[in-house]
Amino acid sequence: MLLRTIGARRHRLRYSSGAVSHPACALYEVALVETSGNPTGLQLVSSYQTHRVGDPMDLVALAQQVQKADDFVRANACNKLTVIAEQIRYLQEQARKVLEDAKKDADLHHAACNVVKKPGNMYYLYVRESGQRYFSILSPKGL
Repeated sequence: MLLRTIGARRHRLRYSSGAVSHPACALYEVALVETSGNPTGLQLVSSYQTHRVGDPMDLVALAQQVQKADDFVRANACNKLTVIAEQIRYLQEQARKVLEDAKKDADLHHAACNVVKKPGNMYYLYVRESGQRYFSILSPKGL
């Protein structure tokens, strides 16, 4: 039997666990804890707040707060995307410069040279009428 107290009355309920081999094992008594609005003398929930009829202006204020939150989230996302777009433009500019430098280095590396290049020496790049590029140690001022 299951004992349950509602108000000041006690009710007996039968509890069966299903397929049990012995009938004495199937029934037992349990005492349930009384429900109280003030357990241990403390009121956990304000009955005024839970039973009052809502003010329509509260709904308007709530809707305004939700709208402000949506606007803030949208502005925050827009600002972050703007920063990312600026970073992308900067990276594109850097990539363009890297490609230009690589092309210039490849052109210099493939230019003809009849002397042994040594670090620290000055070499001058010339282009013939045929389009051939070549290095020389003679400066254009000496020609």
